[in-house]
Amino acid sequence: MDTNKEQYEYASQEMKRHIEDATTSKIAHFIICDKYGKQENTMKWINAFSFSGIVVSWFISTQVFTLLENGGFNISVVWSTVTQSVIPILFVIASIISTTVLFLNRYGEKSRSHREAAQRYQRLWRKALNNKTEYPTIIHAKELAKRAVIYRDELNEINNSSPDIEEWAWVKVSLERKKGGTEYDVDNS
Repeated sequence: MDTNKEQYEYASQEMKRHIEDATTSKIAHFIICDKYGKQENTMKWINAFSFSGIVVSWFISTQVFTLLENGGFNISVVWSTVTQSVIPILFVIASIISTTVLFLNRYGEKSRSHREAAQRYQRLWRKALNNKTEYPTIIHAKELAKRAVIYRDELNEINNSSPDIEEWAWVKVSLERKKGGTEYDVDNS
């Protein structure tokens, strides 16, 4: 077998592996990023709702009750106690819990780190896809082999500096790939 042809085939195979690894890793990181982003938003909404509940409860228990009592209405002790004590306390507890969960789990920080990793994989994936146009024939075997080594090193660096991918995300990657969510019409030509 011709040395250039063999080198070109090995380098092409390695580039395909880089493309595959970058594809699966970027999808996994984007999936995790979306999950953490949604969890952060949910906790923020709970916190906002709790704060609004505290303000509304305070307004009802002070201002509205005062108006009603001045108008001759009798407010029951139970209703007054519930609106002045129990409801605001529940909202404060919900607010404390959601703030604590946000702080301890650092959803926003995790989301950003996974997004950054996914974007680095995306850049490498895009560069690796261009190898067919940059090195189209066997006469470019040495250049393609050098490029494959450069991309291997870059992929190793990204793998080492990226946050871990959780097992559930790999399952979702498989499902996404089966649906064809990562395929383009151009890839099939």
